[in-house]
Amino acid sequence: MRRDITYNRHLKLTFLALFLFTYQIFAGVYAFLSPLAGFFFVYIVKNFKKEDMEIYLAFLYLCFFELNQGFYLFSMVFLFVIFYYLIKPRLVSMFESEAWIISITVISAYVGLYAVNLFFAYFLNQPFSRFSVVYIFYILIDIVLASLFLRSKS
Repeated sequence: MRRDITYNRHLKLTFLALFLFTYQIFAGVYAFLSPLAGFFFVYIVKNFKKEDMEIYLAFLYLCFFELNQGFYLFSMVFLFVIFYYLIKPRLVSMFESEAWIISITVISAYVGLYAVNLFFAYFLNQPFSRFSVVYIFYILIDIVLASLFLRSKS
């Protein structure tokens, strides 16, 4: 039995986490890089029932994204609970096309994140920034990436 192969998955996850951490820093500095919040939101919604370590890494990435972009911490988790249990069942029953479901999920991730943070800012009586045109660019990039990489093989 070869012992060095048993830790390959953890090694891959470590390098993926370091890459995503570095990417998020560059995405915070350069506006043309999408923060991939919608992409990871779709990934979590599609794979939530699985017991994979990648789900926790995606949640950690989204929490780091919130802190890096100036959003309230755990607002994406709050949005996920609302989306997964209230909106996703209706969305799946309304649309048969997976491309539409992915597109609406990505749009819901960005618009919902803004709405949840706007609610928190109103509740805490804090000022909050406006929804920028740049987010439309991010939505389009994330829709394309999620459609390419997160589609079911059928």
